[in-house]
Amino acid sequence: MMDKKRVRETLNSLVDFWCTEEPVYKVDLLWIQGQISFAYLIEAITLSEKEEMLQRVSEAKEGVKSEK
Repeated sequence: MMDKKRVRETLNSLVDFWCTEEPVYKVDLLWIQGQISFAYLIEAITLSEKEEMLQRVSEAKEGVKSEK
């Protein structure tokens, strides 16, 4: 059985890490969006959490584009 609380905590940590200004390694945006959607699908996160996380990674991605 999957521990949904652990999935939520891990995903929050991943999003926080991905949104940092200078991470050591960034995973692909589509991969992280897929992980967020999967967590919602298995009901580990709510719809509002899903939307908030997707918004955060999109904003972080836009910040990277504007710096280049």
